[in-house]
Amino acid sequence: MARLLALLVFGLVLSACQKCAPTPPPPEVAPIATPEVKVDLARQLQDAEAASYQRRADAQKCINPVSIYEGSITVDASDYTNPIERGADFVDEPIEGLERTVSSAKQLRFTLDYPFEKPFNGTVAGKLTLRNLIDAIRAGFRQMYKGANVSDIPGMMNKDVKGPYGSSFHAIGDLVIESIDLCDGDRIEIGIGS
Repeated sequence: MARLLALLVFGLVLSACQKCAPTPPPPEVAPIATPEVKVDLARQLQDAEAASYQRRADAQKCINPVSIYEGSITVDASDYTNPIERGADFVDEPIEGLERTVSSAKQLRFTLDYPFEKPFNGTVAGKLTLRNLIDAIRAGFRQMYKGANVSDIPGMMNKDVKGPYGSSFHAIGDLVIESIDLCDGDRIEIGIGS
């Protein structure tokens, strides 16, 4: 009987103790990115790059290209400079020949097929100078990125971009114009780097 009474008292004490000292909620734990998620994003990035290279390979070939520009022009900028190597450093220098007429055609066509899934087709009309080509290419990219949602990818420098032209893993600020070639007298081919 004494044993039963002792168990009953212990139960009451335990019950009372639980009522007077509430148990704290469990600590919140931030979700940890699993390796599978990173592998999936890395794989998606590789697939997007491979698809871009395939689109470039399938595109109309540039016959007898005439080089108009080679270098590195920031797409998301408004200046007309490119970095030039000076010893161990790079300095921004004005692009030469901006006002030079590059074609006597009435207009030139171009396609921006990187970095999105869907291409942008544009034209440049009027006086066809290097400056006007750069402006048209920049305007085309601004159109592609208009309304796009850009978010960080944990553990990667790339961005997750979703917009009207599909998905991309590069923000507009990542892109540079590396080359512009005149093709077949009526279109330009553009090399874009990131």
